[in-house]
Formats: sequence, C-alpha cells, structure tokens
Amino acid sequence: MQSHPTPESTTAQRSRRRIAALGAAGLAVLTAAVSLTVPAEAGNTTKPTIVLVHGAWADSTSWDKVTRQLKDDGYSTVTPKLGLNSVAEDVAIVSTALNKISGRKVLVSHSYGGIVTAGASHGRTDVSAFVYAAALVPDEGDSIASLGADFTQSEAFGHLIFTGEPFASPAFIDPAFFHQYFAQDLSKRQAAVLNAAQLPLNFPIVGTPSGPVGWHNIPSWYAVSGEDRMIDPAEERWMAARVGATVVEFPTASHAGGITRLASRFTELIEHAVCSTRTG
Repeated sequence: MQSHPTPESTTAQRSRRRIAALGAAGLAVLTAAVSLTVPAEAGNTTKPTIVLVHGAWADSTSWDKVTRQLKDDGYSTVTPKLGLNSVAEDVAIVSTALNKISGRKVLVSHSYGGIVTAGASHGRTDVSAFVYAAALVPDEGDSIASLGADFTQSEAFGHLIFTGEPFASPAFIDPAFFHQYFAQDLSKRQAAVLNAAQLPLNFPIVGTPSGPVGWHNIPSWYAVSGEDRMIDPAEERWMAARVGATVVEFPTASHAGGITRLASRFTELIEHAVCSTRTG
C-alpha cells in the first residue's frame, strides 16, 4: 500500500534520495548473487513455524497458495487476521499469536504487514528471519506516509471508498479499480476472489509512526514486485537496502502477484531463508 505525500525538509529529502541511490546500487549486486536454491539441511532439523502477516485491503486468505505449499513441505504455518483498525492493535494481535507458538519463528509479511511484524518482533529472541513480499518496512518513528514521501504515490488512493469521514475512517479500494491497481497481473476471476476478501483499512494508520522495531540484526529476504501499483518498486528496493535484505526481483509482479501468481517462487524464498538461518 502507499500513502499521500507528507512534507519533508529539503535536506531530509536529499538525504533520502542519496540513500536510495546507494541502496539501488547495492541491490543490483544482491539480486545478481542470490539463488532460490534451498541449501541442504544440516544440524538442527526442527523446522520453525512460519507466521504470515497479510496487508491492507486483504485478509489472511491472501496467503492460501503459499501456506498450502509450505504445509506440503512439512512446515507449520500461522496466519493471524489483522483488524486494520490501528497499528498498536495489529501489533498486539501478532504478538499474541507469536506468544502461543513454541520454538523458532520466521516472520513473513506482505504490504502493511511489514509495519506490523516490525513492531511485533521487538524484544523477541525467537524470530530467526524476516521474509518480505512488496512489504513496508519501517524503522522506529517511520509511518506509511513518511516512508513513501520521496517516491511515486499510488493512484489507487484516488479510488478509495470511505465508510465515514474521508481520510479519517476505514476505507476500501473501489471494487471497480481493485484489479487495475492491486492485482493487474492476475486473471479477472483470481482478482475477484481477492477483491471479495478486502478488509477496510482505517485510514489514520497511514500517518501513525512506528514504535520500536525488531528487524535490526536479524537476517531478512525481500521479494520486490517490479510492476507494483500500490507501492513504488523503487521504495521497495530502498527499504530492502536499508534492512540489508537479500533481494530477489519479480519483474512482472503486481502488488499481489508475488504471493499469488508467483507463490511457488516466493515459497522457495521462505524456505531458502529458513535453511540459511538454521542453527545447531
């Protein structure tokens, strides 16, 4: 998802652009080097639980293809359903889910889910890896709006249907425009399934600053959706560079395409992350 522009100082904007340029150069190296080949398992063969956190204008069923493949490969999965009412509430939902799971966890997030996993992972020692799909990844103090301030804004924000006061209440993407902006690489039938599962995002979330985050010093992997119309792919690359993620590019993927149409490739990325962080 993306946001309305938020004013920043000229100095801050220039700094962000310099960092983005450096990040893009680094990502080119990472993208060329990474392989989705899953390493041979060694040492501790206990598999972590894969916790998959959905984004805005979606629900946990958006992960169905990925979870099916993970389960076929012997992994346990948990897919919390977010309320999308506030960042704090959603962080609490995921934190509660994590507390109920024993052993190691890998946190996987799509879109706004990255905001949630960043907060829910703070202070934990049982998260071994992060895997992102077209996800927003904040540092402390960042909001969805500030993350997107220097990047191209999504035209989907001109096609929101608010349930109350505009920009102060939960909103849906107009169903007539959902396919065009959220899932343009899927068939009409496939997009209609996702469209029907839309949950409204309480719009004040867009400006809510993140609290302390837990991704520092934990390895991460990031799948960039090259044809994303909700989050600027350049923003995705910048965020991935900032967290030091190993990056793969899905050049033709829409916002939803990386976890649906390309679910097999994204599942491989998750399993690569699991095996790369295996201990013992």
